[in-house]
Amino acid sequence: MSTEHHHQHIHDENCQCGCHDDHHHSEPQHHHEHQHEAQAITVKTHETSIVGSYQFDLDHPFDEAQLLLDTLLKQVATEVTNLGGIIGHIKAFLNSEGKNCMISITEDDSQKHYGEGCRCHVEGVAIVFCIRPEQLEAILYRIFPVSTINPHSTN
Repeated sequence: MSTEHHHQHIHDENCQCGCHDDHHHSEPQHHHEHQHEAQAITVKTHETSIVGSYQFDLDHPFDEAQLLLDTLLKQVATEVTNLGGIIGHIKAFLNSEGKNCMISITEDDSQKHYGEGCRCHVEGVAIVFCIRPEQLEAILYRIFPVSTINPHSTN
């Protein structure tokens, strides 16, 4: 997946949009990952973009999960733009466990119990511009139901 997006907006180097933050050019990339475990959310910089990746489960059937995910992604977009950020691309892949069957055998009898999987897995990415990495990270932790604790949480 290419994270190269071009955007235009008019401003000068004194504006507060975040596009001119010195740490994007003078410091090495800062990674919010722990080496010993995979994070549910990671945020990195790539050229002028901020790239947030995420994965989490939704304990809902597929139809409900896709409606909920659509709402969550729109909330991320709204919060980014409310901070003056620009959306490059926000997307997610939703995968359902699907149908399941439990078979029970007792002596001469076989019983089958069918069900629908009610857990979906989400993996996605948010590519944005003109906000700070920690701002995107805070948005993703606030909106998505992840089990990993936000290292920047004030709670």
